[in-house]
Amino acid sequence: MTESRFNDKGKSVYDFLLKSDGILIECPYCLKCAKGIRTQNTDFEYKLSCSRCGILTNATAGSSGYGTFMGINLWLKTNCCGNLLWAYNKEHLDFLDNYITSSLRERIPNRNQSLASRLPEWIKSRKNREELAKGIEKLRSRIEQCK
Repeated sequence: MTESRFNDKGKSVYDFLLKSDGILIECPYCLKCAKGIRTQNTDFEYKLSCSRCGILTNATAGSSGYGTFMGINLWLKTNCCGNLLWAYNKEHLDFLDNYITSSLRERIPNRNQSLASRLPEWIKSRKNREELAKGIEKLRSRIEQCK
């Protein structure tokens, strides 16, 4: 069996929020996949656009919770292991997949702000790997619906 390795590069959740290709959200109008894309001048203003219904609106980042962004449902979320598994975009999902499937997880010492250090125990637990892998695949299939 090949040993897979996760190397923590110190990325924070904000690294995925600020990606230029945006955050995948559920359009509040047609309930299809839409995007929230950060405007160039600020980290707190986003353009929300849906190619299905044509909505284009500005939003200011406010409260975000598990499975939401600015009060709008994330597109990439599913129930898993009795919890909510969610990701902002494909890169965030790839990060989670790499972490979950790795047999060896190496962290940068003294980097308590990294996403890897902040993951909940149910994601870190070896006993949940199989169910988490199924959840990741379910979310990957949702990405296909965004094209």
